[in-house]
Amino acid sequence: MGGVETTVDEPPWLRTASWAGCPLVGGALGAGVWAVAAWVSDLPAFPFQGLFKVLTKLPQPWATLAAVAGGLVLGLVFAVVWARERLVVTVSPTRVTLVRGDRTRRIEADLEAVYLDGKELVLRTTDGREIAREKTDLTGRELAPAFAEHGYPWQDEPVER
Repeated sequence: MGGVETTVDEPPWLRTASWAGCPLVGGALGAGVWAVAAWVSDLPAFPFQGLFKVLTKLPQPWATLAAVAGGLVLGLVFAVVWARERLVVTVSPTRVTLVRGDRTRRIEADLEAVYLDGKELVLRTTDGREIAREKTDLTGRELAPAFAEHGYPWQDEPVER
């Protein structure tokens, strides 16, 4: 069996990129909404064209700044949701800990199989019970070594009972 514990999480660069990138993309989309509104209001006909014309009549530069600020805030909200939905898996010889946001599950059971079923991490006990099924963006390539290092039966394919 391996060391004390192994934690599998999204790479640090992705976590950093989500906090910086989501607000920046949101701000850019906010600026883009303004450009689209100007383009749509000049078309001969378009659904809800009146709404787009109202947007273009708001005083500049405040309207563009408000659109960019709104996009930044929405991007930040998306980053917060992403961070809270991320699954962090910690594996030790006696326990598997699954953390998502402020929820922590500690699993101490004899496991017959650990595997990914699509985008879900599944833990199945030796008596055939499925005791955990958690959605994750982590891959088998990231998870398998952590489980194998601590003596858990990682399976490359879903196990049916």
